[in-house]
Amino acid sequence: MGRFFSIYLAFFKQQVKSLMEYKIDFMLGMIGLSIQQVANFLLIFVAFTQIKAMGAYSFNEILLFYGYSQIIRGIDHVYNDNIWAVANAKIKDGEFALYQIRPINTIIHIVIEKVQFDGIGEFLLGVVIFTYAKVQLNLVFGIKEWAVFFVFIITGLAIYFAIKLACASVAFWTVTSRELMTVAYEINGFTKYPLDIYKNHLIKLMITYVLPFAVVSYVPMVYFIRDHEIVSQVIGIPYPNREFLILFAMLIAVISLSLSIVLWNRGLKKYEPTGI
Repeated sequence: MGRFFSIYLAFFKQQVKSLMEYKIDFMLGMIGLSIQQVANFLLIFVAFTQIKAMGAYSFNEILLFYGYSQIIRGIDHVYNDNIWAVANAKIKDGEFALYQIRPINTIIHIVIEKVQFDGIGEFLLGVVIFTYAKVQLNLVFGIKEWAVFFVFIITGLAIYFAIKLACASVAFWTVTSRELMTVAYEINGFTKYPLDIYKNHLIKLMITYVLPFAVVSYVPMVYFIRDHEIVSQVIGIPYPNREFLILFAMLIAVISLSLSIVLWNRGLKKYEPTGI
């Protein structure tokens, strides 16, 4: 673990140096992404000037979901954005072979190779929105609540990583899988809002068990603001108390991550450099 962080720090320093060479480009990128995130927030705000609630959820509860989902997306964007390059072109162009001749695990190398600083804007906006909503809803977090919150953050990041890794793995067979990853990632848009506002059971099933983005944002937030019986009806599993949701999220994360790593390793065995 210490070796991983030392290598990651070395890559991080090099990227900071490269950013300092193109300050204007970096600033324009940050501004553009910030505008996009603010526009998404304003869309929700405008919608709620016309309606006072969405399903059984108030404006501030919707903000809580949205803010938390942006926190997860922001962190994932910062450290795991390079997986898109694998799905898009690195296998097609033969560049992936470079990962195989270096003395480090291919997945770890992909992660540490690039830090996407644009994700910091998503993360900070998410923190601001989540904090505002939390205050408005009078949610008080003690040591237990913050510990549970941290566990949900870890499980959420693991699920994001697993889904993106699985989509990228398909490129070992198809040469490129960017479109597949784009579709899978966009499905995550459904989970910016509470899962039980959707009437289509297929959507609920898809984003809970197939592409479990709902476990990333919906499950953690309802843990703090809803009775466990309401949630059990949505995810289709009766359970005795809300603590079950922690185990449920951890189980989905472990299964998702395990399956994606198995798929990746099988793809590695099949991979043959295509050349440029």
